[in-house]
Amino acid sequence: MGDMHNPGAKAGPDARASPAGKKPLCPSTPKAKFLSLFLIWRLKKKPQHGYSLLKEVREIELSPSKPSTLYALLAKLEKAGLVRSTYDKSGPHVRRMYQTTARGWALFIEIKKRRMRGMFREFVREMAD
Repeated sequence: MGDMHNPGAKAGPDARASPAGKKPLCPSTPKAKFLSLFLIWRLKKKPQHGYSLLKEVREIELSPSKPSTLYALLAKLEKAGLVRSTYDKSGPHVRRMYQTTARGWALFIEIKKRRMRGMFREFVREMAD
């Protein structure tokens, strides 16, 4: 199974390694990958600040439930160029707003085409009914 940057990449002992032994930019666990795809999808539909994303993640009972985990994941996605953030100063408090980038949406579409097949596609359709 490929990674979020290169879905066609082969998995193996070195598949998660990045240059100079740094941590990968995107998550390596299936749960975190799923959450990353959810965030990319959701932020394409509606740019939001972290707290409103956290409420939505909790509403559909996805993890993380801790803000620090969500913000760390958003930072990784931003560093990878899959989401971007801007500061919204229109309200009483400055909020960091997140939005999916063109690169993030292209990755989402590519993963959707490659991974949404067969039984998994049936499962998702059944969930929607």
